[in-house]
Amino acid sequence: MNVTPDKINNKEIHAMIQRKQIIEMILLWAVATALSCATIGEQKIRADNRAFLDAPFTRGVDRETFRVVIMSDTYQVVQVDYRDTLERQKDPGGDRYICDEVKKYNKIDEFREGMYHVSLYPDRGTLRKVRPFKPLNLIELDNLVLEDLQRWSFKFPKGIVVPNNLYIKYRVVLRKRQSDAEIFREVEEKMKADDDE
Repeated sequence: MNVTPDKINNKEIHAMIQRKQIIEMILLWAVATALSCATIGEQKIRADNRAFLDAPFTRGVDRETFRVVIMSDTYQVVQVDYRDTLERQKDPGGDRYICDEVKKYNKIDEFREGMYHVSLYPDRGTLRKVRPFKPLNLIELDNLVLEDLQRWSFKFPKGIVVPNNLYIKYRVVLRKRQSDAEIFREVEEKMKADDDE
């Protein structure tokens, strides 16, 4: 049996096409898997945040009056106690500002929970002092939460400042959105800018 060059080329071409199709299928599978993992990760974060906000509240056991979740694209507040005597005044611009500040720390995948004690002046209901009760243990995030609480203001539907001491529980979620190379480049540029000053 004699094999002609045309037959060899056709066989080689057919084999190359099959290899190319297999490689394309593997790449498609890898991309779909990666997207699926990212989606599952986001779904888990959303479910964990919902569980944090919706956890049962027992007066005398739980201390918090508000629960807050902050992410780079989400600011959610749930009031769990003193609903008839106290109300947080909405501040969508301030909420957006805090989310933008959290975005600066999206260098790692991490979440932190903490609680903060807020004292109000008993005669006017404005902030008297804000202190960490159970800090987040990341200085930058603790400072950000303290800054967030400094802008909070309250209404008192019954005209009486009750409570004048309360606790606010926070969950701050960081999500890595950049590659390691992009993060290193950003840090180098920041260090270079700091050296130039």
